[in-house]
Amino acid sequence: MAPDIIISSSITSTDEINSICLGSGRFLRSVLVPFLSSHSNTAVFQTRGRNFVDSFAIGTCDKEQGVHATLPTLEYLIDTKNCDGSTTTQSITICAAGTLGNSSAKSHFFQTVLAERAKSLEVIGVGVTEAGLQSRKNGTMVDLTTLLYRLYELGGVSESASSKNRRICVVNTDNVPNNGDLIRKHVLENARELYGNEVNVGDVKNGGDEENSGNGFVHFLEKKVAFLNTMVDRITSARPGSNGMIPLCEPLPMKALVICDEGRDLPKWMESEDVQKEFGVKIRHSAKELASDIVLKLRIANGTHTAVAHVMALSSLLNTDSLSNSPSSNRLLLTYLDTLFQTQILPASTIEGITPEEILATWQDWRQRLIHPHFGLSTFFITQNGAAKGGIRLGPTVKSLVRGSSCPRNKNPLNVSLAFAMAAILRFVTPIADCFSKSAIGQYPAISEKMQSGIYVGWLDDSLASGKSRDSIANSHSMESSAQDTVNYADGLRYNLSEGWYEFRCDCPIKWKSSPSAQSEVEVPLQELLSKLVRSGQPCSCGRVVRSYLLHPQGGDLGSLLDEDEKIAGFLDEFVCAVSTLYARMVSGDKGLDLLQEMTEEKHVYKNGLATSCIVLMDGVASTKQNDLQPLRYRLCPIPSSSNLMGS
Repeated sequence: MAPDIIISSSITSTDEINSICLGSGRFLRSVLVPFLSSHSNTAVFQTRGRNFVDSFAIGTCDKEQGVHATLPTLEYLIDTKNCDGSTTTQSITICAAGTLGNSSAKSHFFQTVLAERAKSLEVIGVGVTEAGLQSRKNGTMVDLTTLLYRLYELGGVSESASSKNRRICVVNTDNVPNNGDLIRKHVLENARELYGNEVNVGDVKNGGDEENSGNGFVHFLEKKVAFLNTMVDRITSARPGSNGMIPLCEPLPMKALVICDEGRDLPKWMESEDVQKEFGVKIRHSAKELASDIVLKLRIANGTHTAVAHVMALSSLLNTDSLSNSPSSNRLLLTYLDTLFQTQILPASTIEGITPEEILATWQDWRQRLIHPHFGLSTFFITQNGAAKGGIRLGPTVKSLVRGSSCPRNKNPLNVSLAFAMAAILRFVTPIADCFSKSAIGQYPAISEKMQSGIYVGWLDDSLASGKSRDSIANSHSMESSAQDTVNYADGLRYNLSEGWYEFRCDCPIKWKSSPSAQSEVEVPLQELLSKLVRSGQPCSCGRVVRSYLLHPQGGDLGSLLDEDEKIAGFLDEFVCAVSTLYARMVSGDKGLDLLQEMTEEKHVYKNGLATSCIVLMDGVASTKQNDLQPLRYRLCPIPSSSNLMGS
């Protein structure tokens, strides 16, 4: 085992550490650290654990009191999987590595390393995840507060700092909205609690004021530390057999890391556009610019990922890298995504004031990443929290289109590609049977046991098409006769292609009246309501549940549209009907890929293919294209006679 802290002997006794990263996650090591280390002495310290510092060879360590050691050089590797299948390996040099996971290491870091090496610190990277940002008492937030307090004690920002405002910048590498503002809030609260008795330091160098400073450390945080909001976007995994120590990444996206530096507080070298481009970094100088970047990532990358993952998983297409192959199903899926972008996401994003050029550039960058033939993600993995992602990733496009559209009332701006995306999410979170009744508990004991821990069982599209019944699939899950084919795709979640089932979680409680005459509402899990539609799910019977999901803040999140004008309410009603029709067909046994094929080939009501207005999926709506052979007032049923639903 390595010492707690290793310093590279390649830096001299007078060299300072300019950047410190708290955390050693794969994204931080594959994006932020390479960027920082290209122009500054950068150190990486884990706040918990020690696997990163232990990964360095220590046979030649010059040990000092068992805590601190030196090595001639500190380097770690990053693998990038190229589109041609080759792998490029990059070596990243840092000046120090260590752990803060025990008291002796923490004491040595705060009292010795910072005092001797980090008085010229300019950037602090924070690798804490969304879970870690939920509380100011998280270990990383407390360590960050302590680190900043120690710098304050040492005199604050060095006179040699390269930024014009001489402020320490805190940069987070997780996609929590307004992450810098949230970290600032946590640190200030910790400062007041942990160092609240420290009064009137009055250090003008640190931004203090001898008469009014009060808590000098808090004043230092407010005047001399910039907590910057960021957006991150690079898919990373790990080299097989490396125990997670060597990141395996997709090629660098054009906006792997976006930092909003409104006060221009970052070091001057970061202003170089060439440097930014080399490392996939974009420095923004207004919150509006960052907001546009986030909108594009959410709607384009995240939105299309969610739109395609559910139908792919239901179709037993296990990884997004299959989109690069030539089979008809993958060409069909790309046609679906291209249409969804061109006809829904693009116009919706322009309504939000983003230029078409910026939108198209983002789509082209993302599409190339999506079809990488050697680097994809598990489609089942992407489906996690799918019910909420429908509102987070697809809902904003719906809202922009109906609010900003100049369409007349009889031309809904929402089309069948967007309705299909929402319907596929609902189909994925539909249990294979109504397992919520008392009789079902005895019939499906294994499924009922799973339900106690919030896990439900669904069925794959091909399983019914191969002649299996839902009961036989449910029984297969209970017996696991083909256990060797069962695959874990996430924490506690599995699928089995040969038996035709998968497991999922869903947290979307719907306020529900058991009957129209019921006096009060009760909260019922969305998946329980959907399970009752499996056997008799005609579109008219699905509408109430679908509408409740689409309006729910943990679902489609379209509830704010109810406060809009009559035209928007009408668009929403038609969208509910369209999603209900497609969902009803899906649970009846119509395969998602077959529905996309109908749309793409402009069969039945889909006269404009995937761009057909969702109005055509309302039962009783006139066909958009009449011919002389059709009788007067003829109305085309939105469900073809070949659908399994017609036999329900």
